[in-house]
Amino acid sequence: MTVHRGSLIAATWLIGLGAVFLVRQALQLDWGEAWPLFVILVGVGALVGRAAGGVRGVAGAWDLTWPIVWIGIGVILLLSTTGSMGRSPGALISDGWPWLLVGLGAWFLVGAVLPLGTGPTESLTIPLGGIAEASVRIRFGAGELDVGPAAPGSLVDGSFIGGVVRRDLGPGRVELAQDTTDGLPWLDGPSRWAVGLAPEVPLDLRLETGAARAWLDLGDLRVRALDLQTGASETRIRLPRAAGATSVRAETGAASLTIEVPEGVAARIRSRMTIGSTQVDEARFPRAAVGFESPDYATAANRVDLDLQGGVGSVRVLGVA
Repeated sequence: MTVHRGSLIAATWLIGLGAVFLVRQALQLDWGEAWPLFVILVGVGALVGRAAGGVRGVAGAWDLTWPIVWIGIGVILLLSTTGSMGRSPGALISDGWPWLLVGLGAWFLVGAVLPLGTGPTESLTIPLGGIAEASVRIRFGAGELDVGPAAPGSLVDGSFIGGVVRRDLGPGRVELAQDTTDGLPWLDGPSRWAVGLAPEVPLDLRLETGAARAWLDLGDLRVRALDLQTGASETRIRLPRAAGATSVRAETGAASLTIEVPEGVAARIRSRMTIGSTQVDEARFPRAAVGFESPDYATAANRVDLDLQGGVGSVRVLGVA
């Protein structure tokens, strides 16, 4: 039997509205007592809409989180307005919202450790095509991300568990973003990307991450500019060994950021953290008038300029072999 989703949702709302008025009449409630019924109706309507779209395995349970929350809140408020709980709605909201946040946080924490349904696994190869330089933007909200060198002749290649959306912005310019068609990454399924980038040409790389764990091995790439914006993430970056001059700009939230500077690469480092901490390998990068700087920075053939700023978290800059 074919179910028409639009008609089903419309029918749910019409029946629900009728049920609200019937319950109010049957219980002889005034609107000051009955208004939480509309909150329950919102939850029921959303629940039917999500269920009509299909509930897929364990991951499907997370699709129903917010509808169930609305129904639960509506029931509690109705018990309050009708006097069954002995507390006013205002007092319940004032005292109960922290517990609601804790409960939702615990629910999503369970979602992080339970095995969820697996999203699509896609392979992508974009030929280099004779371009002289490249620009790649990666938007990765949640999951695990590995970045390294691509196979010879490719601008981008890799495997994308959870799906990828590609946008071509011009010759040698591409944007990669997570596919949210079937739900949010991490909540509705795992997202793990292994992305290769062209080592043959100078590259500008922009990376935007949220609740992600990222490892960027740029050692063999010719990255001339890296723009990093992270949220609640853990990011580790190995900088290029022989790219000439590289500029790195990083803005972090509640994040952990580790940057490895290969041997033979000079660095100038400026860091501004609101609450977090900055640790720098001062044996390689002594303190200078502003931040930290290699003694040979001005004359080094390979050097990196690091401008780091963040909120709550930690930044480490390490010298590695």
